[in-house]
Amino acid sequence: MNYQTWLTHFRANREDRPEPEWSAPFSITGEKLHLLRKSLAEYQLGDGGGECCLVAGDAETYRGASEEARAVVDAWFAEEREHSRLLARAVERVGGEFITSTPAFRLFYAIRRTLGVQFEMLVLLIVEIVSTGYYRVLRRQVGDEPIAAMCRLILRDEARHIDFHRDRLAARQPRGAGTLWTWQFHLLGRACAWFLWLGHGRCLRALGGTRAELFAHVVSGQRNFLAELAERARPRAALTARTTLSAS
Repeated sequence: MNYQTWLTHFRANREDRPEPEWSAPFSITGEKLHLLRKSLAEYQLGDGGGECCLVAGDAETYRGASEEARAVVDAWFAEEREHSRLLARAVERVGGEFITSTPAFRLFYAIRRTLGVQFEMLVLLIVEIVSTGYYRVLRRQVGDEPIAAMCRLILRDEARHIDFHRDRLAARQPRGAGTLWTWQFHLLGRACAWFLWLGHGRCLRALGGTRAELFAHVVSGQRNFLAELAERARPRAALTARTTLSAS
């Protein structure tokens, strides 16, 4: 994997990040406001809050593979901390209260700690894809320009985080995703989408979003990811075939 390419990207991505105009007039009221406060506070905790790093017991087997690998992982999580900062400003804008833990948050970290770094990285990839669905629905439906601008910034980052995972997996799985891995990928994606809807669906629905809209984003995101991963595997497979023919 070309870590240097990703280090260059993360450095460049710190530039040209217009801060949302948090002091702009605000007009959301009533039940929408109540639900938005809760949803943003929970997302602020989950997206870059808490321990913003790899937490699996064997995380060092990936993070410590090389100095470049460590630097890329640190840069990735630095952007997640930036998302948490942006979400904190959004929580302040809506007059919400910050939270430090929820049952879902504790379960999320317990799974990541217990099942190993490769499964943790898969879970984080799924969360990136599902979160893009949340931010896209929120951006479209919230009716508040600073919060929509925040969503645009985070979505820009998340798109490249997903690309990073694609490159990582292409290096690890040069022949593409196997059937078992693909099945696990789809199952986790649907489970995470349902989990998100259970926690944030009332807010998204009150704003004008639908479960179908959220799930459509998640399904298309997963399909696009698998298609791009397969596309990366084709040149490697062709090279392997040519090498085998030459040797024979």
